[in-house]
Amino acid sequence: MVVGSGDPWASYSRTVVEIVGSGVGDLVVRPAQPGQVGEWPWPSPDPVHILTAWDPRAERLGEAENRRRQAELEADVRPMAGGIWWAVGFDPVSGHREEGVAVRRIREAEALALGARYGQDAIFAWTPQEWAIVACDGGRRVVSGWSVTRPGSGP
Repeated sequence: MVVGSGDPWASYSRTVVEIVGSGVGDLVVRPAQPGQVGEWPWPSPDPVHILTAWDPRAERLGEAENRRRQAELEADVRPMAGGIWWAVGFDPVSGHREEGVAVRRIREAEALALGARYGQDAIFAWTPQEWAIVACDGGRRVVSGWSVTRPGSGP
């Protein structure tokens, strides 16, 4: 992953995502070196997209407003998703945290459109081959590897 410390996406490149109640158990996904991937935990190779409505662009909204926006996003995505689970992204350097959802069986274009609708710079797209930060507008895509653990099982 090539994201310099001055890049606005530096925080995204460090983000650790916890997915809760996924049907395959709780998962913690961490970025890794490009090409390095863990054992895919899902029964099919369908991508998993991580979406949030929290803190659009550079705004820092209060918890109540963020949760209201997140509920709207979840209502929008639920009819099109094959699965939806609670997720939270956390930057271990800055401590910034955003709640969101992990969804399966939606096209990346649909996930990007939802991200854009809720003022997000990017979404995460997770496949057996990569962990990617994908711009909602503009086409930027930063790819890395990934590792996955179960909460309480170590890094």
